[in-house]
Amino acid sequence: MESFGLILNHTTINIIGYIMFIIYILVGIFLFFIGMQISMVILAKKSKGIRLSGLSASLKKLEGNDSKGLVYFHSPQCHACKTQTPIIKKLQDSYKNLYDVDISKDFAAAKAFGIKATPTLIQVENGTVKDVFLGAKREHEIVSILAHM
Repeated sequence: MESFGLILNHTTINIIGYIMFIIYILVGIFLFFIGMQISMVILAKKSKGIRLSGLSASLKKLEGNDSKGLVYFHSPQCHACKTQTPIIKKLQDSYKNLYDVDISKDFAAAKAFGIKATPTLIQVENGTVKDVFLGAKREHEIVSILAHM
């Protein structure tokens, strides 16, 4: 009797097994990185409501009950920060309540705000963290945040 099905020998089965193994590994790596991103967002959002105290002189005014500001945290090694920082520097000319903190130089401030990744924007109102924005933002997004403060 003749079989018209696919003829599978041991070599073909081994190759299919290796391909499936590689696919499983790649999917696992992808899911790991997605999980890390989600966990970073969750951890960052836990910073909401933190009452600020013991900040450096340049950020001290944000501890007050009538304070409003947007703090940009960045680091020299961060590639996204390299595109974000010039935008922040440009906007600082127009918005006096926009602060920038290099976490490699002011780690205490990063710790006080609960910074987990860079770039991060922290919106502060009345001495507490009101909102946290992870990742690079476009200029119009930053302006919108500042306008609604």
